Amino acid sequence: MQDDFRENLSSLASTELALYNELALLVQKEGECVRSGNLDCLLSILVEKQDVISRQELVQEGWNTICSGLGLSEGRDGPVFWEKVASLLGPDGTDDLKASLVVIRDVAGSVLEEEQEVQTLLEEHVADLRKEMLRLNRGKKAVHGYYKSGGSF
Repeated sequence: MQDDFRENLSSLASTELALYNELALLVQKEGECVRSGNLDCLLSILVEKQDVISRQELVQEGWNTICSGLGLSEGRDGPVFWEKVASLLGPDGTDDLKASLVVIRDVAGSVLEEEQEVQTLLEEHVADLRKEMLRLNRGKKAVHGYYKSGGSF
């Protein structure tokens, strides 16, 4: 049981870190898309980000399942969680997990900071992006009209 428990915790932590790293790359790409005014790129990145966020929610459900399995109503940040983990894993296992979560918090904090910068940048470029959206929308309407008329003008 102890090895399975340790493996489950380790797996959740490594998956969560991987997802935050993936999100960090997507936020960087999102900034590049905004700076270049590439709306198609921006929309694609937003779809990819939503996928990562959905997978992060599954990881959070995994943490909640572990807490529930331990008979805890609080999350992994509460002292009762750490007392229970320490009793199951001992101090070394607990220290390893805490170290992993510190790294996750650092990466998540960096992602949040960069996300805020991208949001500010997006607000600065919103007028240009609206123009691009309007241009794309007109192009789609023209293509739709072309096909509706039988493909000839």
